[in-house]
Amino acid sequence: MRRPIHIVATATLAVAVLTGSARAQQPTDVSEQWAGYWNAKNLSAVLRLYGDDPIFCPTNGHSWNGVAQIRKSFAGLLAVYDPRIALASRRSETAGDLAYDSGTYEETIAPVKGGKAIHAAGTYLFLFKRDKHKHWRIVEQTWTSFEPVKL
Repeated sequence: MRRPIHIVATATLAVAVLTGSARAQQPTDVSEQWAGYWNAKNLSAVLRLYGDDPIFCPTNGHSWNGVAQIRKSFAGLLAVYDPRIALASRRSETAGDLAYDSGTYEETIAPVKGGKAIHAAGTYLFLFKRDKHKHWRIVEQTWTSFEPVKL
């Protein structure tokens, strides 16, 4: 009984690819991928979503410029905390090879060694640029916090 379902699924996928009806990657897809990889603490996958020379603006403090500085800062955070973030996109638009996604987030940040979890919420803005392969890459990322958060 499984064989007919497999054949139908394969045929449906082939038709979608051949007719171009398969959905192209959207900027909001990249935002969701970022959140998923962040929650999984998959630093290498998170960093692959960034373009050349990205800027990360945390909720407070100075911005982190370039992949090396973002990697160092993220690695430090992930070594100490176990994050769980959920994004809610409110607006996303594209204009040629540039796009943005903005919305709100809620995050629970649990200390790896135990202790009281920190709850954070605020707004986010991802700016994207298409790379030479037509994939959206994060070129700037900004976060705000509704309430001060102390890590």
